[in-house]
Amino acid sequence: MTDLPRYRDLPNGDAVGLFGADDTIGSLNRLTPDRVRSAAGLVQTGERFGLNAPLDWPDPPLYDRSPVKHTVYRTRLGNRDDYLDGFYPQASSQWDAFPHIEDPEVGLYNRQSPEDLGVGAWSEKGIVGRGVLLDAERYFAVQGEPLHWRTPYRIKVDDVRSMLASQHLNPEPGDIVLLRTGWTAGYQSASDAERAEVVSDQTSPGLAGDPAMLELLWDWGISAIASDNVSVEVLPPGDFILHPHLLNRMGIPIGELWWLDDLAEACASDGRYDFMLVSVPLNLRGGIGSPANAVAIR
Repeated sequence: MTDLPRYRDLPNGDAVGLFGADDTIGSLNRLTPDRVRSAAGLVQTGERFGLNAPLDWPDPPLYDRSPVKHTVYRTRLGNRDDYLDGFYPQASSQWDAFPHIEDPEVGLYNRQSPEDLGVGAWSEKGIVGRGVLLDAERYFAVQGEPLHWRTPYRIKVDDVRSMLASQHLNPEPGDIVLLRTGWTAGYQSASDAERAEVVSDQTSPGLAGDPAMLELLWDWGISAIASDNVSVEVLPPGDFILHPHLLNRMGIPIGELWWLDDLAEACASDGRYDFMLVSVPLNLRGGIGSPANAVAIR
């Protein structure tokens, strides 16, 4: 892949046409065969960590979604089969496809149609590469300023750089960034009453919404970013929202509500915060989201 322009050289931060006039996968183009092969070299112990919450989590569901209903039945041949009712592909650990949010100025990524930009376009080759964990929850605890999972702390550019340094991580093009804020752990330990409050108030720490954060992520060369919180970015987001810029201008997939706690424990135990990451979204043409179907391999 040829060198890509820096963020400040993208007109209005828009990567339209950068990967081709008909491109539908955006920054996932950075996951070249060489980078996938390099990621495979990170496997040392063979440990595997599923990064997916159950499909019926969070409970109660967020954003007025209905609970998923799983039905198991016997076929005429006596075999078991099953189906799901009320299944929302974005309800649990998931990816946001590019059409999830439309940029008010530029529209959808690379000016493509919603049907062509769905998660099905990502499933052809999957999302495979070097994953890096930014363990913000652990980092701030060590600094003596622990994050609370329901506090809107803005994780700034300097915080990200300090986390990278403290974890001895060198950013590489194509990285799939996983941000751990402690939201999942906090939710899991919350009372039923507090979980009910979360349905109407998803306040949480996350990335600060400002152009400097977009510049950091683009110039780093990430292919995708996912987190254990509801939105990757801080909630409430303030005046500047990262989602339309990441999805529609930069073509960077966003993952949310990933389970990262067990992976974080393993990374902290031996100081290795990079690993091979494999995620295969649903082959759903025009799909607006997909379960993460993700595993980290160390």
